[in-house]
Amino acid sequence: MSTPASVLYECGICGSWHEWDFVGDCRQDDARFPSPEEYAEAKGINVNDVEVRSMEDRVQADLDGEE
Repeated sequence: MSTPASVLYECGICGSWHEWDFVGDCRQDDARFPSPEEYAEAKGINVNDVEVRSMEDRVQADLDGEE
């Protein structure tokens, strides 16, 4: 599964949204976004260009060795 540049997943731990390649502490404020819309606004991109995936997708990618 290839990963577009703007992919988010909703964290099942902190309830915020993280970028697909996020690795670290969920409490890190600059790595948490309240919504895909606020992420798009912060990054200066169109929200329609943000792909949303689930925490399960992120876990499976980790298990599959994907980044």
